[in-house]
Amino acid sequence: MKIRRILSLNHGFSYVVREGIFNQQDKPCEVCDGMGKLCGIVLLLLFAMPVRATPMLTVATDLWPPFRILQADGRLQGLDMDILRRLQQASGIELQVRRMPWGRALKQMQTGQVDLMIGLAYTAERAQFIDYLQPAYYQCWPAFYGQPVNVARIHQYRDLQGVKVGYVLNSAYFEPFNSDSRLDKHGVPTEDQLLRMVQRGHLPLMIGTDCQVDYALSQGNASRIGKADYRPATPVTLYLGMSKHSPHQSLRQPLLVALQNLVASGEIRVMAKRYQP
Repeated sequence: MKIRRILSLNHGFSYVVREGIFNQQDKPCEVCDGMGKLCGIVLLLLFAMPVRATPMLTVATDLWPPFRILQADGRLQGLDMDILRRLQQASGIELQVRRMPWGRALKQMQTGQVDLMIGLAYTAERAQFIDYLQPAYYQCWPAFYGQPVNVARIHQYRDLQGVKVGYVLNSAYFEPFNSDSRLDKHGVPTEDQLLRMVQRGHLPLMIGTDCQVDYALSQGNASRIGKADYRPATPVTLYLGMSKHSPHQSLRQPLLVALQNLVASGEIRVMAKRYQP
């Protein structure tokens, strides 16, 4: 019997294919001569046994081009997916991707229902239940976008006062924006929805990261949208995070070493070039 293991990171699952190969001229089990029924039972049990050659961690994530892009065939592509593949190869740990809303993913990290998230910005609140694996693997910059007449008025942070600003729920950008209750902020589930609302004039401004929004604009996903001159001084650094409640803490070290080597080698910078506008 030959056992062949097939991993599918893109589809978010793995499976095992077992192929029984016997020469028809040979006896399938010499020790089972005269014991056909017993031999059959033994073989059935062998075929039914689960096979897991490598340890596995679950990665919760959602769409966020160019880091996680949904393909026509349902597969995920993008920089984060490329990084996960390399980490899987380097660490020997199978990484099973589960797509779900970002807010749900954070809740499942709190309980240890999933092991990892990728593309995480740091917040003190999240750090209570997320182990941010060091170092950060990428850096973006927050920026404000809107129709030209609206972004032309934004030259400093205080210019945001009295202007409705769209943002993505459960996202972290920079302080004081994240915690500023004086601003008129409107939360929606995705950046794509924000861009449509700004394009249609339903929102005067939105905040986003240049990595994501500039990429979307370069793909022609929105027109007549510009970027404000005001740029916050604090970048959005992206991390791979492990749930502090994951039952697989023993796998942290090999994953961490693989991440550190990947960052130090400069390979992530090279991989990112294909996704930069």
